[in-house]
Amino acid sequence: MRNCSSEPQLALLGTIPPRTPGRSDAQVPGDAAIGPARYARIAHLYFYEEPTRTDAAYGLLDLEISIQRRRNDEIWLEVSCIGDGYQAGHGSGREYPLVFEIQGADRTLATVEWRYPAIICGHFDPMTFAFKTTLSAAEFELAKQIRLPAVAAQSQSCSGAPPALGGPHAH
Repeated sequence: MRNCSSEPQLALLGTIPPRTPGRSDAQVPGDAAIGPARYARIAHLYFYEEPTRTDAAYGLLDLEISIQRRRNDEIWLEVSCIGDGYQAGHGSGREYPLVFEIQGADRTLATVEWRYPAIICGHFDPMTFAFKTTLSAAEFELAKQIRLPAVAAQSQSCSGAPPALGGPHAH
């Protein structure tokens, strides 16, 4: 096992992007008709081996994040992303979850943890998450950004992993 960590990320919440021929549709929220939603996107989140932080062990790509006020005034956070197992290692959030801080009005309004599933060597797999938050309807209106603080992780090497079709050596 190798110790890793991510870098903090920040994304502003805005309108769900419109459908466009050259780009895939937004994956979250799952059903925009359920209620008003805000959307953010983070291009990547990689976990780098300590202490050098030069080699990415594994990561998450194209994190799409939404918060949505549903008809019963419950506020849900949804995430869609791709697990990148084509790096030096593999890992999961079982012991070290990702933390999503919903921020607005110069404070953290709610925090959601995601114990993401295993990111497997030689795989590029879609991942999704949905969780009911503690936000009130009034706090939903104040929410302006999503912050992912730096988080620790542990990774195992992909060296010796069975080959994956089209993958690099040791994948």
